[in-house]
Amino acid sequence: MSNTPLRIYCKNCGAPAGFDIINQTYRCPFCGRLSGIQDAKQEVYAWRQLQKERIETKADVQNLEEHNCPSCGALFVFRSGEASQTCDFCGSKLIRKELSCPEQMPELIIPFFITPEEARQRMLDWGHKNQKTPEGRSVVSSMNKLHGCYLPYQLVRGPVYGTVTRDGTARKYQCAGYLEGTAVNTSRQLDNLVLNGIEPFDWSQSRPFEYGYISGQNVKLTDISDAEIDSRIREEAAADFLPEVEKVMQTSGVTVQTETGNIDTLSVLLPVYFIKSGKLTAVMNGQTGRISVSKSRKKKSNPWMLEPLLYTLLATLLSGSFYRFSLFPLLLFGFVFACIFFAVMGDGRHSLIRSVMLRSEAAKARREDGELKIDESRDILKNPYDNTPVFYEINDQGQTVPVKVRFYSFGRWLYICTNTFVLVFLPALIAALLRLAQMEPWEAFTDGYRIGYGAVWYVLAGFLAILYLAKGVRRDVYDHPILYEILPDGRKRLIGKRSDRRISVLAMFGVGKRESNGKKLTLFRLIGAMGGMGIFLLAVVLITLVGSIAAIIS
Repeated sequence: MSNTPLRIYCKNCGAPAGFDIINQTYRCPFCGRLSGIQDAKQEVYAWRQLQKERIETKADVQNLEEHNCPSCGALFVFRSGEASQTCDFCGSKLIRKELSCPEQMPELIIPFFITPEEARQRMLDWGHKNQKTPEGRSVVSSMNKLHGCYLPYQLVRGPVYGTVTRDGTARKYQCAGYLEGTAVNTSRQLDNLVLNGIEPFDWSQSRPFEYGYISGQNVKLTDISDAEIDSRIREEAAADFLPEVEKVMQTSGVTVQTETGNIDTLSVLLPVYFIKSGKLTAVMNGQTGRISVSKSRKKKSNPWMLEPLLYTLLATLLSGSFYRFSLFPLLLFGFVFACIFFAVMGDGRHSLIRSVMLRSEAAKARREDGELKIDESRDILKNPYDNTPVFYEINDQGQTVPVKVRFYSFGRWLYICTNTFVLVFLPALIAALLRLAQMEPWEAFTDGYRIGYGAVWYVLAGFLAILYLAKGVRRDVYDHPILYEILPDGRKRLIGKRSDRRISVLAMFGVGKRESNGKKLTLFRLIGAMGGMGIFLLAVVLITLVGSIAAIIS
């Protein structure tokens, strides 16, 4: 049996296997043999039982005591006579309790690699380097509060499933991913977001837990419930999903709700140096040297505003060109278009409020002739396996299959442009056909055709076209994606009915949307639901259309 349960090995060739997200099983990258999820869970279970027996046989000779902080609730474990008399988190006096129960002990541990003196110097260097920020200045002034401690984590490995929704649309998307060595902190005293910033750890250096590793060290035990742990696991899974989901959905305005599947969890102790002072939380990875710092600052951003701003600029410049870009018309058009685009495209969009957190690059510590060296790079300790979430849909045979999601294609853009052109110039097109049908061979087409006389319709339809492009297209396109099934050989095949991909000008009024009873909303049902107002608006549109046609060919 392996010395660590962190990697699944192929039973055929012995190579480490990676998780195949599309097929939801473990696959050897060398010989291709599959290993089911249940096989992996059974290996973890067998390792856990062996480790538990080993710890219990040694527990009676390990003179450990448990200490509980009366102020903040932190629970610590130390050898008898080595326990600190104050809580490192809040400074309160500790209360000694009975001998610690072996069942509370972790299954894995990563020992400290960086000494307290080296940690103090590295944290101080970071503070001086970032002295222009409030975080950097606070770190320098609070160095006397730096402590080292083994913190409790749950190491999570296994498949996770998510439901994705996009701002301004009603459709829900399903996706699945895989957590590979994700560490979830189970301590209440430190900010979990800041602790996430010092990952990853080098799991190849993890060891089965031995009491000797914590001799002379402060140890924090888990003090949150199983429900809170599960909630943190789902939050971290959603954070892992988010970059790929935002890329597929083409916006940061997405919501990801995750559910854990057949996951394995292991209790681990991880080495952390930290400063906790007021609003300042500064932590350092005691194995790799990576630093993460927060002062509970928040930043607010509105990334969705870029798109309506671009639309406003283009529409203003296009309209202003007819007036040779005179200042007053430009200001007037800019104000009008800004009101339209920001009101229409801002409906249902939200500001993003995120915590300000400063952190160093991913790191890996080593020693040369006894001197600490820390290498920093974005790709250091990067997971060699691709755990990018995959989206799933039901294909034409009713099977749930992995898919590639797209929203725009050349054909769809051509269809949108055609719809817009027809909407604006509908009376001119109808009038042209009538003119061709009634004109004599010797007559010129333009003798009875005055396209400018349809101005009333053009103005009305122009505003409708703006609404269609700014709101209707977006809602329609993202509610009716183009789906390609990912076949076993890597090829892609278009799936779904054509009606499921159809977009319409009337979508901006809700036509085509499914109601609570499951039926699609049609134009006539919409007019009926609006009652007299609907009939009045339809009459205005028809009168304007017929009048514009008559004016053009009169």
